[in-house]
Amino acid sequence: MITLLKHEALRTRGMLGIGAGLLALLVLLGTVLSATRWPILAPLGIVFGAVALGVLAPVLQLLLTADYYRSSYSRTGYFTHALPIRGGKIYAAKVIWASIVTIAALAVSLLLAGIYWVGLATFLGADRNPFTAAAGLWDSITAVTSTGLLISGAVFILAMYLVWPVQYFFAVSRGSEMPLNRWGVGGPVLIFVILYVASQLAGMIGLFVLPFGLAMQDGSLGFVPYSLLDDLRLGGGGAEEIMPLGFLPALLLLSVYCLWRTVRSWNRKVSLV
Repeated sequence: MITLLKHEALRTRGMLGIGAGLLALLVLLGTVLSATRWPILAPLGIVFGAVALGVLAPVLQLLLTADYYRSSYSRTGYFTHALPIRGGKIYAAKVIWASIVTIAALAVSLLLAGIYWVGLATFLGADRNPFTAAAGLWDSITAVTSTGLLISGAVFILAMYLVWPVQYFFAVSRGSEMPLNRWGVGGPVLIFVILYVASQLAGMIGLFVLPFGLAMQDGSLGFVPYSLLDDLRLGGGGAEEIMPLGFLPALLLLSVYCLWRTVRSWNRKVSLV
């Protein structure tokens, strides 16, 4: 496994480096522009920097997905599947590497956010020290959130990021099986659309099965009952104060299915374009 991970890292480092580098430059450009406080340019800099920070991890995941298709199911896929290694193990290396890249991208995003804050704070006339801003934000969060809930929230956010490559890779693998592989990239696109619809339905079902959410109560954040039917009856007014959580377990279970089905595809249903 270590050898496979090293191979994935060496093979994709150039592509990932270019993608991350361009987005980091966009964050720096946004920081400089926002610090000028010039009309038009400064607001544009704020937008550019915020967007670059938000899409850093997703963009790298999409780059890895494109590489996953190219290295596993296009012409170079013949070499990959000709290796004397069980397909599930090769897939596991790709998923683990995608997870490592995602975690690293989130860490880099936090570092870039500190730099971005300097320009944004200059524009707003606030304290430019990112550590002071981070401490203030932390105090605000911990004042209304318990330690257990805070840790759970962080784990759920990380999990939501990590399931994206699993779903992307599932769409590519399932869409590259017979007979969908005759459509080229159209097969993975079709499966991804179906998966998106299925995830929405699963999330909807989850809201009925697990009718609870997060909301402020007596000055602190906690779990409260949540009714999707009541929200629909009130035109969505209740959703403004309650964040429903029932969809999260449903989406995670769907991702577990995607993980299992992709392993099965690698071991039994490989069909190259």
